[in-house]
Amino acid sequence: MRKIKFDEYMKKRVWFAETRARLGLKREPSSRLRDEKERELLIELDRARLEKWKKEGKLELIGPRKYRFTI
Repeated sequence: MRKIKFDEYMKKRVWFAETRARLGLKREPSSRLRDEKERELLIELDRARLEKWKKEGKLELIGPRKYRFTI
């Protein structure tokens, strides 16, 4: 596995972010349309992930639309 020095990485990251801001570039969302099967599969995977988090106690329902997620 390749080792990366955190300080060097952060210096490069700051330079990259500043350059991107100077040029006015933004990260755009994907515009690719998903087909019906792909959408259903992604929803199923999301539901399974939420259920797993609930069983592990990482996700807790606090109110009607409020959740607590612990790492």
